Amino acid sequence: MAETNTTISSSQPKPLGQNLTPPIYNAILKAITEDPDRLDLLLSLLHPSDIANLLERLPKQHRPIVLHKIPDDSLGGVISNVEVPVQEALLEEMNEKEVTACISQLPSDDVADLLQHMGDEQALATLQLIPEIQQALLNYDENTAGGIMQLETIAVPQVWTVGRLMDYLRTDGRELPKNIQTVFITDPTRKLLGTLSLSRLVKAQVDNRLVDVMRTDPFTVQPEESQKSVAEMFEKYDLLTCPVVDKNNRLLGQITFDDVIDVVIEEHQKELMRQAGLSVEEDLFGSTVHTTKKRLPWLIINLLTAVMASIVIGMFEGTIQELVALAVLMPIVASMGGNAGTQTLTVTIRGMSLNKITPKNAFSLLRKEFMVGSFNGLILGVLLAAGTSFIYDNPMLGLVIFIATIANHLLAAIAGNLVPLMLDKFGVDPAIASGILVTTVTDVMGFFTFLGLAALLLM
Repeated sequence: MAETNTTISSSQPKPLGQNLTPPIYNAILKAITEDPDRLDLLLSLLHPSDIANLLERLPKQHRPIVLHKIPDDSLGGVISNVEVPVQEALLEEMNEKEVTACISQLPSDDVADLLQHMGDEQALATLQLIPEIQQALLNYDENTAGGIMQLETIAVPQVWTVGRLMDYLRTDGRELPKNIQTVFITDPTRKLLGTLSLSRLVKAQVDNRLVDVMRTDPFTVQPEESQKSVAEMFEKYDLLTCPVVDKNNRLLGQITFDDVIDVVIEEHQKELMRQAGLSVEEDLFGSTVHTTKKRLPWLIINLLTAVMASIVIGMFEGTIQELVALAVLMPIVASMGGNAGTQTLTVTIRGMSLNKITPKNAFSLLRKEFMVGSFNGLILGVLLAAGTSFIYDNPMLGLVIFIATIANHLLAAIAGNLVPLMLDKFGVDPAIASGILVTTVTDVMGFFTFLGLAALLLM
């Protein structure tokens, strides 16, 4: 007996409409304030993803007006495509009818995501609308394979022929999962025996048995595996879909390529935001107080590091007064060291994120970055020394900036390599804290080295 898991109902994908062009966007803004009834027509022209983009652009007070005008057949696609903070705010505004229309259009993994972003009362009410098997998805952490797993699959017996399977896919009026890529062949206990891609299916003879044409050693993942591991598997083996199985190899669901793309994009956005000490879950038009609370701690940390650099400069105040050229040149040394440290830091964090840095090769990478810092510092030091000696007619000042440039590039290479590794070892996200710490090292040590050498050799 074939098994097909589907959502409550399945609607046909909305045809591609017009893009959210400036004229349509401006027309929508005008309709919001002057003629809300006209939104029905304007929104019907747009693809759900474009409506999602529109909602993210709108100030908070205008979003509910647009939300309640979204066509029912587009609502699920819109809500599943907006950013999390916007999604949470929109869910609070939705009534029961809109929630029902929304979840009826979505695959099980998207429904589970929505439930996690609802308030308690709304989530409890929504749970009554979905099958118990879909509720089981809430048991998986959102950062695991189970968190992005779809329950909707096509599972058929191995005794079927290719012809029977193709008839099954074409007829009987069944609501099949959207974007079918793979058919799963299972035994009566739902143990996974093999997979059959649609591309291979259409090339097979109709009288072939599935057991003779299926792939018997498919890549599989267990629901507890991390999303990052799943994404790496899809990238490494060029997968379009991957079955999720339990410890007894029973089919639980599947992960599709579009879900992995969402994970990759989300992780990329998180990394960019973390490097600035920000959260990806921040609404562009969110609360001023909330945004301030998110950003202020990192600005305070940055203030403390700036104070440290100022203290070092203050230690050599007399030296700077004696030779004003030091005040002009010392930012150059610190700035170049900071840029060099950022380069090394970026390479190291990327290597860590791709699992290419191990305890056995970490020292080799440090040695390589140390050598790169040496060569770069030497070349830039020569250029700076020559320019300084010529402009200020002071060869000793040129020697000072030459040595300081080399020293700061070496420190930048060491800090850029070791800081993220040490933070990771102590359980701190390297992408969040590394930038501030590496910049502190290059600024403080750059100033100290340059001014200290000046005090020693020029005074």
